Amino acid sequence: MSNQRPIGVGNLTELTQDIFDESTTDNNVGFKSLGLTNLPVTFEEAQHESGTGIYQILLLIVCGIVNMSCSISTTAISLITPAAEVDLNLNSTTKGVLNGAPFLGMVFGAYFWGVCGDMKGRRFVILASMGMDALCSVLSSLTQDALYFLIIRIGNGFAIIGATCMIYVYFGEFLSPNKRDIYLLSLEIFWVLGIIAGQGIAMVIIPSDLVLLSNTYIVFNAWRAFIFLSSIPSFIGFILIYLYPESPRYLMYRGRMIESRDILEKIYIVNNKNTVASYPVTSFTQTYSAIGFNRAYIEGIPFMTNLKIRLITLKNGHKTLFTSYGRKIIVTSVIEFCLMASYIAVLLWLPELFSRYYEFKKKRLEDVYICTASEWVLKYQSNDTVREVSADAYFAAMLVSLSTVPPIIITGILIKYVNKKILLCMSCGIPIISVALITITKNDLQAEIMCCIFEGFTTLTEPILFVTMVELFPSNVKGVAFSMTVMIGRLGAIFGIIVFGILIDKNCTLTFYLIAALLFIAFLATGFLPRLKIGGSH
Repeated sequence: MSNQRPIGVGNLTELTQDIFDESTTDNNVGFKSLGLTNLPVTFEEAQHESGTGIYQILLLIVCGIVNMSCSISTTAISLITPAAEVDLNLNSTTKGVLNGAPFLGMVFGAYFWGVCGDMKGRRFVILASMGMDALCSVLSSLTQDALYFLIIRIGNGFAIIGATCMIYVYFGEFLSPNKRDIYLLSLEIFWVLGIIAGQGIAMVIIPSDLVLLSNTYIVFNAWRAFIFLSSIPSFIGFILIYLYPESPRYLMYRGRMIESRDILEKIYIVNNKNTVASYPVTSFTQTYSAIGFNRAYIEGIPFMTNLKIRLITLKNGHKTLFTSYGRKIIVTSVIEFCLMASYIAVLLWLPELFSRYYEFKKKRLEDVYICTASEWVLKYQSNDTVREVSADAYFAAMLVSLSTVPPIIITGILIKYVNKKILLCMSCGIPIISVALITITKNDLQAEIMCCIFEGFTTLTEPILFVTMVELFPSNVKGVAFSMTVMIGRLGAIFGIIVFGILIDKNCTLTFYLIAALLFIAFLATGFLPRLKIGGSH
């Protein structure tokens, strides 16, 4: 079969290895109508013409719901471990393993979905992730065996990480550079709202001792009902994303120029519903930088040739990433590893720690260090006793999550005026002090305040880092860069969760100092990032 197509929209030049590399010299993708003349325009200019308005706001809500479902799925296990410890025969170490199970799935899934995102599309990944997560949540709520529960929750992690990292790429490719930072950072509010929603539902359902079904073969009690309910947001996210198209930038880079321009025109129509003027970019022409064929052509070539094209795309993406952006990917991976090892460990163990504290407060009236309360519960509570899970523990964790909303809003304003490196340094540096001070808090209020400061700033690090990565990496390697960074981060999360679970019963104070040390490494790594633009302007 010839590798040539007739000249026109959707055409690719001769099929060579170079065709899959993003070209810096190929800037113009279309033509803008200006009176009787047609002016060449870049994709950024074409996207700017479509405007930023109601379309992006609605898409923000849709992507936000997807991000909410990701956070609920990620934190669900931490909310049920106090109630499930007898049903599943859990101790602190096995609780750590169970909390780490989704993150083990994320390690394998991050890279897989990242590659799929570059080859099959951002929307495809999000849809597959949401559908698989909803199914795994339902199955895990029905299983009665701890091992099966563990395996299925690994599947949850494998699924949800695709949407967790790809939602930033997908949404970012609908945004003009000057609007990108603040919109992407707004997604973090939905992440926090998901955590709060999960904790709120857990606070109502889990302490209720609800038993919907109990017989020789199956028990469906309160904590299993909560796991079942956690599948609903993923199902909703699947439906909403299904109603939206693939990102126009991705379609442009895949050579599907007509679809890309049509989507920008639809965005223009929604954002300018009161105007009679038509979208001024009249056509897109095929560019050298497009890294794939249009759909009709790709289906017309043999399977092995198709596979070879995709493997060349994948190989060139990795080659470009490690040769041209090697230092950047190392720095982002180090920051993500240290952040997730500390932030996730504290986030997922908060319900357990506060549950132990309020268990202590029921038996003893005096105020003590949070580590002292934990040690007392471990010493005097029988392993065969079903712990009465206090709603106060979930309420305390929910207050900590609520405290993260103001810093996100403030950062959303500052990011337009302050260099992102400074914001990253703050989000990594300030929590170092607060997490060290948690060990010397003398009552639950002081512990909650220190946890609020810790979570309030560390929760900012990943979205700021993701916004930074959208700027640092070009579209043809962005999916792989995100997946690799997220994969390393989830390895860090597994490390933090399991080490926290092992050390918290042996040396509680040392555990928090270790978290402070990890954040200090992340703080130092931010200094190796290149100079970043302010406000997303290009």
